[in-house]
Amino acid sequence: MTKNGGSIFTDISSQSHSLGPMNLRRALRWLVLVVIAGLVGWVYLSQASRVAETEHHIRELRQQRDELQRQNDQLTYDVGRLASVERLTRRARELGYVAVWQARFVAVPSYPTLDDGTPSETTALSQDDPAGRATPSAVAGWWQAVADQFEVWTQTGEP
Repeated sequence: MTKNGGSIFTDISSQSHSLGPMNLRRALRWLVLVVIAGLVGWVYLSQASRVAETEHHIRELRQQRDELQRQNDQLTYDVGRLASVERLTRRARELGYVAVWQARFVAVPSYPTLDDGTPSETTALSQDDPAGRATPSAVAGWWQAVADQFEVWTQTGEP
């Protein structure tokens, strides 16, 4: 086994004693420093990875925001263009509407009004119902009366 007749274990223990307590402490310090440096490096790399991932996500969200802003601006432009007075006037003429210079009002004899002469739909609906509730038959009767009056008005032939 060994030259002295000892075992391998005695050789190892004798070698560890030959390193001395200073060398063992120094090796342990180096081991602790390497482990700490490895942990610090791992934490740094994981944080750097998270930062890069977050920056990428922020960049994507900014691009999405810019695209939505562009679409919003386009829709605002379209609404403004479609709601312009010139376009609405032209479209009304295409549909056959003309400007009214003098308004004509049709008097409906049985249509109830408020004290100031303004028509009251609630009064018209509750006229047949003493409790003041609008029943389907009251609504239908009122609507039929309005429709009949409108039909008579349109058949008068006045422009």
